[in-house]
Amino acid sequence: MGKITSDALGMLTYLSSKGKGRAWVSSNWKKGDVLPSELIDRSEEIRQILECNESGFDGIITIFDSSFPKIRSQVAAADNPLYFFYRGDVSILNTRKIAVIGTRDVDTDIQTREEAVVDALVGRQITIVSGLANGCDSVAHSRCLARGGKTIALLPSPVWKVIPESKAALADEIVENGGLLLSEYYTVVGKTELTPRYVRRDHLQAMLSDGVVLVASKEDGGSRFAVNYAMENNIGCAAMYDAATDVKNPLFALNRAVLKSKGDAAVIDARNAVSTVNKFIERCYMPRNLFE
Repeated sequence: MGKITSDALGMLTYLSSKGKGRAWVSSNWKKGDVLPSELIDRSEEIRQILECNESGFDGIITIFDSSFPKIRSQVAAADNPLYFFYRGDVSILNTRKIAVIGTRDVDTDIQTREEAVVDALVGRQITIVSGLANGCDSVAHSRCLARGGKTIALLPSPVWKVIPESKAALADEIVENGGLLLSEYYTVVGKTELTPRYVRRDHLQAMLSDGVVLVASKEDGGSRFAVNYAMENNIGCAAMYDAATDVKNPLFALNRAVLKSKGDAAVIDARNAVSTVNKFIERCYMPRNLFE
């Protein structure tokens, strides 16, 4: 099958084996390696799944590909992605990228303010990364497309089986307009098994981006997984916030926590979007310490 190399199939096979995680595969699988005979049957099972869904993805990119995105050195080997299934223009993985994330409970004010932030990012030719969920994620993707920008959607499901199903049309629009769908998954699972995938998806949003902008979220909202991961791994993190209106709003509780941790330099003021977004962009792309 032309869309998947033997190296990619080997990685998938080992990762489906007990005790063989990303760190093990990263350290032990070398380009051109051959699977041991006891794993051949499992490899063929995976190949058959992929062949059945061949029309639903454009390819698979691995760490052996020159276009595979660079991952920050601070990220642990056990977290490093080794491959992605994709639909769309994989070359935008190596553009300047900022994740825009937040609550599913978007009101008119939050949406208007988020759109101003996305406009400012697209105006600086930043690729928008998000998770194709309802609410802030969908606003980020849709507004980016409306402004002629490029956007990447990370999925907790195969790229040929979009979750939530209500966003399948938006996913198609992203691909048709030069964007990209990415996923580490080739199987469909139930609700319980989806939970760790959502967390992983949120980590990847931070990991693949040069910075993370939190639009709005309760303190226990799902956005905390991307935000906390970003702050723990030295990835720039900022929060949209207006002290005059948001101080008691529970939808900005996580934003307040971010600002308490990161300080005023991390504030994105949507009513002054261009200035504050530019300030954050400059922080994200400042030259890094060569010894980090």
